[in-house]
Amino acid sequence: MKRFALCALALAIQSVSIHAHTGHTHSPSHSNEINEWQDKNNYKKGQRVTHQGAIYQANWWSEGDSPAINTSGAWQFVQFINHENNTPNPWLHAQVYTKGQIVAYKGELFEAKWWTLNEAPDVSQVWAKVAHDKKNDPISQMSLISNDIVLSEQKAESPAGEAIGNAFDGDPRTKYVTLKPQGWVQVSLAQPQSLAKYQLTSANDAPGRDPHTWTLQGSNDGENWHVIDTQSEQTFSKRFEQKSYHLNTVKPYQHYRFDMTHKGTDDWGYDLLQIAEIDLFTNTQLPIAGIASDASTVFIGEALTLKDTSLNQPNSFEWRFEQGTPATSLAKDPQVTFNIPGVKTVELVTYNWHGQSDTASHKVKVVDPANPWHGFAYPEIKFAHEDTQSEGYKRIHRLFPNLEKTINDVTLQVNQYLYKHYGESPEFDSVTFSLKWMDTLAYRAGSGRNMEIAFSTKYITESLANASDEEVIYELLGVFWHELVHGYQHFPTGAMADGNETHAIVEGIADLVRIRAGFHATRSPSPSKNWLGGYTNTGFFLSWIQDNYDDDFTYKINQMVLTSQREGWEWTLEEALKRILNQDINTLWQKYQATLGAAPEAPAIPEDQISLVSLGTDISASAQPADPIYDIAKAIDGDRYTKYLTINSQSEVTFSTHGAGKLKSYRLTVGDNQPSRDPSAWTLLGSQDGVTWHEVDSQSSQVFSQRLETREFSVDQVPSYQYFQFNFTNSGQQSNGESVFQIAEIDLLADKATVTLPVVLENFVLLGGEISAEYEGFSQWGEGYQSAFDGNYENKYVALTDKGWLQFVANQPHIISAYSITSGNDAPERDPSSWTLHGSNDGVHWHILDTRQSEQFTERNQTRTFRIENTTAFTHFRIDLTHTATDSNGNNLLQLSEIGFFSAK
Repeated sequence: MKRFALCALALAIQSVSIHAHTGHTHSPSHSNEINEWQDKNNYKKGQRVTHQGAIYQANWWSEGDSPAINTSGAWQFVQFINHENNTPNPWLHAQVYTKGQIVAYKGELFEAKWWTLNEAPDVSQVWAKVAHDKKNDPISQMSLISNDIVLSEQKAESPAGEAIGNAFDGDPRTKYVTLKPQGWVQVSLAQPQSLAKYQLTSANDAPGRDPHTWTLQGSNDGENWHVIDTQSEQTFSKRFEQKSYHLNTVKPYQHYRFDMTHKGTDDWGYDLLQIAEIDLFTNTQLPIAGIASDASTVFIGEALTLKDTSLNQPNSFEWRFEQGTPATSLAKDPQVTFNIPGVKTVELVTYNWHGQSDTASHKVKVVDPANPWHGFAYPEIKFAHEDTQSEGYKRIHRLFPNLEKTINDVTLQVNQYLYKHYGESPEFDSVTFSLKWMDTLAYRAGSGRNMEIAFSTKYITESLANASDEEVIYELLGVFWHELVHGYQHFPTGAMADGNETHAIVEGIADLVRIRAGFHATRSPSPSKNWLGGYTNTGFFLSWIQDNYDDDFTYKINQMVLTSQREGWEWTLEEALKRILNQDINTLWQKYQATLGAAPEAPAIPEDQISLVSLGTDISASAQPADPIYDIAKAIDGDRYTKYLTINSQSEVTFSTHGAGKLKSYRLTVGDNQPSRDPSAWTLLGSQDGVTWHEVDSQSSQVFSQRLETREFSVDQVPSYQYFQFNFTNSGQQSNGESVFQIAEIDLLADKATVTLPVVLENFVLLGGEISAEYEGFSQWGEGYQSAFDGNYENKYVALTDKGWLQFVANQPHIISAYSITSGNDAPERDPSSWTLHGSNDGVHWHILDTRQSEQFTERNQTRTFRIENTTAFTHFRIDLTHTATDSNGNNLLQLSEIGFFSAK
């Protein structure tokens, strides 16, 4: 029978007062209080004591005779603590029974014919078996998945750690994945059994991989198969969903085979089949043993109540407690104490009128407060290196000759930061460490009780080529700390995405522990907009809180994540800090930002002025950004915590504003770090046509005294311009000799009275029309071409191609003045990079309206608008798109969220 870990239940237990005695004492005075039996006390007839989870009564004067052994016969068993009146007492050795008493023994009831002692009911004639009609006994469904089954599959093609055994391990956190869209899995039992029901549980991700259609067959020779059940068009509506399928009377078979086909290609373009759990059930009247407890962790000497949760009404119970007191019990819901720390096994076998159950097993962590980490179970360390040839691989193995010990040492220390004792920390069976030649620095993966950590040998080989051995050791240890925290920390509910609460706290706690452990010297925080950046951004903020508000904050914030799960509230750091510190997060954040040298926000724009940037503008820069996240558009996004950054000392930044007006001043906001990157000298030019330029202002030797500081520069007697150009020069080289220029925000403030407002645009796609596409896309998942023109930015169009066209035919002609493209929610490599927009009035003769090359979307779900010069009305609009790149899995996919076509309103 499958062994399940049952959740702890809070049980109401009888209060027992225990008093310790030393030396010979007189009998305690009579009272209603029942005390624990003491070997040096003497007891008179009628006195009751507790001993090893049971209540006994003295038949006569006694001293030194254990009630459980009862050598003298002085003690009479009364009942077990927590005994339920509807459960018969078990037969006990060394107990006297008189005529008419009924006991339970091995699943049956016996009645004593006369006085008896030490005579087992199943062999002695002194006992008469109590009659029982079995016809109305309950029937329950028992899992047939046990250690005796043999598993096989059509093709053993599974990623590491995701083999067929995961589908039958009772843990939905693990999963079976096969690198095929279809395949069969087979379960062979020790002997033929009749099926009453089977269950399938969906895995943690990728609904496209779920079984969608399957056939269940049975066989007794493994060659001749008979169809038992067929299902089609099945859908799992959520992750970890368990679906049950009941069967009519089925002939017993020894072999059962599921032939399954997946739902469809997954979001990454793979044709995979996956399932978290498969279970088979048969009807039985045998007892099905089950265990629950009022705690999964206890301290030494602390009483633990265990509860029988068996099915099919057992009446006899046999408990075994590893290194427990007592070592065994026949109670239904016994109490036990443990005096030796470590993980202990509790086992239960139950009996009813039909026979004996399989053994149920339950683990209990026993903690010694004086040595709280005695008993910590180190996971097995495995190595699965993909790169064994690079200089990075060789260097790591030279610097870490005993890598297993290093990982074990960090594992224990990580847990000591996150938890108070080993009983609180999660358990892992294994940690697989692999060295790979990859662009990603490191990652943590795995499922269930098996963790995987990968580290980049490319990073060691290339990025740390000139680093000293000490620097490499320091960096790799920091990575171990960060990734192992991910293995052991608590995770809030909700999907992780850059910039959201879940991502922030998961990565923030990992860096918090790394910082507290002293592996943060290679990184430092910068002023930022909020605490949702994760990593350094969140980690240093949390560490600052610990330094200034609560020495135990690391433990408390990790426990608060668990509390949010248990209590069911949506995780936010704001709510967590209210509960832990009774502090407002915004106040804390402002205090923290002040310690980083962040300047105050810029003052409001005067009432008689207006920002030309806020009216809309096109912007370009002569120097390419160092990375798409530093695109020039960041300099006009209204967020001083983003920035334009280029690996150049100079850059020419040009504006084409959608409105026009007489400039009164302009504002520059510098970045969050590195003053050498600030603009030091610049010239501002203005133009009415973008061809002929006139100097508006010139500055030199300018210094910004704070990070994120905004400075305003006034100008006089400037005509009304629509085009502006800055020629910036930075403040000098960085300490490493590199020249970098950056600017966080640029704003142009004009006299409101002189401003010509821009033309208002209307998206005529939303007025209706016909849409079509060269490639339909994944319509079966709501990702067809229709999603590109529905005005909904939450869905997207995805097609299995590197390029293709999308077309819109309007109900009437429109003069198009602008168009927009919105990127998808993930996978930047699928974004359009190059495209051509065409217009037509017959769908045959096309005119090029705009062409773009090497465009980039710096954010997910980013809308970019492109204005064009056009005076002709068209009914047909077609855009030919090419994606950015092949993804990391070798797939060519084109994706976008939305397209808009605009005319002047």
